[in-house]
Amino acid sequence: MHVTRAPQMIAAATAFLFFVVAANAPAAAAPAASRATLGETLFEITPKLLDVAKAQNARATVRGGAREPALRLESTGDGDRAELVLPVPQSASDLSSRASVRMSLHNAAKQPLTVRAAVENDDAKGLANACRGAAVLMPGETRELVVRLTRRPEDPGYERFKPFYMYSASILVRDNTIDPSRVARLVITIDSAARGQAIEVSGIRAAGEGAPAPVPFFPFVDAFGQYVHSDWPGKIYSDEDFAARRDEEAKERRDWPGPKDWNQYGGWAGGPTLKKTGFFYPKKHEGKWWLVDPEGRLFWSYGPTGVGFGGDVSPVTDRLNWFRDLPPRDDPTFGRFYKPGRNATYMYYQHREWLGFDVAAANLFRKYGKDYQAPVAELSHDRLRSWGFNTLANWSDDKVYALRRTPYTVAIHYGGQLIHYRMPDVYHPDWEKNVRARMEQERGKTAGDPWNLGYFVDNERWWGWRPRAAAIGEETLKNPPERHAKLKFVELLKKKYPKIDALNAAWKTSHASWDALLAHREAPDLKNPKVDADCGDFGMMFAERYFSACRDAVKRVAPNNLYLGPRFHGHVDPEVVGLAAKYCDVISYNIYDNPPDGRVNQYRRLDVPIMSTEWGIESDPQQTPFRGKEKPLTPAERAGVMARYAEHAIRHPSMVGAHFFQYRDQPISGRPDGEAVLRGFVNIADTPNFELIQANRRVAYEMYRTRAAAK
Repeated sequence: MHVTRAPQMIAAATAFLFFVVAANAPAAAAPAASRATLGETLFEITPKLLDVAKAQNARATVRGGAREPALRLESTGDGDRAELVLPVPQSASDLSSRASVRMSLHNAAKQPLTVRAAVENDDAKGLANACRGAAVLMPGETRELVVRLTRRPEDPGYERFKPFYMYSASILVRDNTIDPSRVARLVITIDSAARGQAIEVSGIRAAGEGAPAPVPFFPFVDAFGQYVHSDWPGKIYSDEDFAARRDEEAKERRDWPGPKDWNQYGGWAGGPTLKKTGFFYPKKHEGKWWLVDPEGRLFWSYGPTGVGFGGDVSPVTDRLNWFRDLPPRDDPTFGRFYKPGRNATYMYYQHREWLGFDVAAANLFRKYGKDYQAPVAELSHDRLRSWGFNTLANWSDDKVYALRRTPYTVAIHYGGQLIHYRMPDVYHPDWEKNVRARMEQERGKTAGDPWNLGYFVDNERWWGWRPRAAAIGEETLKNPPERHAKLKFVELLKKKYPKIDALNAAWKTSHASWDALLAHREAPDLKNPKVDADCGDFGMMFAERYFSACRDAVKRVAPNNLYLGPRFHGHVDPEVVGLAAKYCDVISYNIYDNPPDGRVNQYRRLDVPIMSTEWGIESDPQQTPFRGKEKPLTPAERAGVMARYAEHAIRHPSMVGAHFFQYRDQPISGRPDGEAVLRGFVNIADTPNFELIQANRRVAYEMYRTRAAAK
């Protein structure tokens, strides 16, 4: 039997894995005597079973004796995935009345192992037409693995969702679901198994009571904000599950408290000691740019953005049928998590009033109690260190970083007049005052704090794609005549061209006067080299004022903390970045290119430290049915994409850090502006992401040695 599956893109680091992830599974296998009451046997484990089983990178045998008969799956590869395919007999293929397939697993190896199981229809491919479960077993441990048989829902079509989602293009209800009436096979795998590592499988049975498929699609968001029609490691099915997940995670963190060669700041305690200043600073050391921590240790900044309490408020207005078991608006416990809003940036709610619900915050209340902020703040630091992170990146909550247990960054935002919806008028008399006033708010708080890496001033300001920021000049001329930037540009042109006729001759225009040019609102012709040069001159002058004033504002309040720049985004001309480097201690750049090398290498000749301050991966395909234009990745492939980015960034000599967007999933129902990105290290129910964390530990626990050894 030929089985087609998407390839696994990363070898999981089983030495760094955490709690059992079979959804809602008990902590250990049920005693053999009670198994008959839990369901019906799916496979009789006898030597005859091996006649139909197919093994890959593995050898399958049957063990018996005093113990219950068990299938032994032993790896014959070296770091490959060991796999066993068991065709389900035709007589047992209809599991319409059952809720799950369960089995007992015993780790017969001397190392931790990650074991997965998939129940598949005959046409399973990639994520489609299959349900999965996974468990991590320590040496000698026995656990139960559960594969929930998630019923395929009716396909609602994507058209009705289109107004609400920014990045989606389709909906796939076959992913992570199954037709339980025609189960074809059970596939058991061991991740990255070394030769001789083995598991023993027994008590394979169909259990619980299920319903026929298909089931209605709506409502598709459960009381905990999760997708109804799928299962994944750690999914919450009841209020009681929160306590179980909390206890499991606490045990896991005790086993894996973090890299042993990090100091209190997350710097490389096992590496060389450089000058100690009591604050972070950039330094080129042995051909690579680094940050140096307050103790003088080499530091590479790695962490997620948005570490805090709860998530984004998701509107419920005009789509109540999406949600199951929403609490009433006047509920004395959960009513506080409803928030009104209006005029979202994009999509359906752009010009509407709406009521939203912060389900992530409600789940924190359920999990940690009414005073959840204090334990969640402490937990956030423990999690980051355990997972291999040493930085609270942009937009993290000040109540978290105020504990001063993990280095952090601070976002500086302010209001004021714009010349473009993503660029301030830096010549407005209030602009610099606004920046300085906002920085003054950090005095006595984050300013002068050794744990504070530094400040981002603004986010993704627009510089245009043209060389020398000529697009700034172009955009400025499209503004009304009273804009201060436009007045400044015309003043510059007057100095270069004594009369308007001289400008008209050079620009091939026909402005009647300088006032006419001020009143003119159309873009100039930048195909004309003289126009392009003049716009570029203004663009660079504009940039010089922007970066110099931002640095001055930061340094007059926090002279010892870093000015980390504006978080560039998209293509930015190297001459603009070079100018920024005169003032920024570190060039911050939101780089989603994976790997980031190509983008960073555009500025390599500048020889400046660059930090990727925002990057990410696609949404978790198990926790949402909404898909972009690309083929969805399996969870393991997705983790591999994340690891590839991190590994490249760690090795790149110009990069001093990478900040992942973001810590917590956005709601499956989306923010008001239509973003619904489920790429977090914890999901909406505060459950750590099994795949991402295991992959991240493999990379991050070796981060400093990897970077030091990179050529």
